[in-house]
Amino acid sequence: MATRSRSSQACLDIGDLIDVIDLLKKCGFQGTKWQELGLRLGLLKTTLDAIEMKYRGDVYHCLTECLSQWLGRADNVDSRGGANLDSLSDALRSMNETAVAEKLSESTITVSNYNHCIFYHRTSCSY
Repeated sequence: MATRSRSSQACLDIGDLIDVIDLLKKCGFQGTKWQELGLRLGLLKTTLDAIEMKYRGDVYHCLTECLSQWLGRADNVDSRGGANLDSLSDALRSMNETAVAEKLSESTITVSNYNHCIFYHRTSCSY
């Protein structure tokens, strides 16, 4: 298995879903704000409404599907910076989730993608 480094601006994809969920959880993101996060990441209200209808009241599944749509680059995700750790951090900051965004910026994440291991190395956020 090859190893290489990628910047935090490198595009993530659906194969990175569980790693992004784990990272958000470890950095203290409360999934109850999944709709606002989705809007700030570039998802349309109609997409978010469909998620809410499908998983009504199930915050974990709503957040998971929201992130899945983001990683799939649905709607206006590319115009909001694409599916990468920088745009996720920017979205969190714009929601006044500064502590989560800072922990995300200092985090270490290992993401499997296209059959090789990719390391996002930063420093803190207990892993």
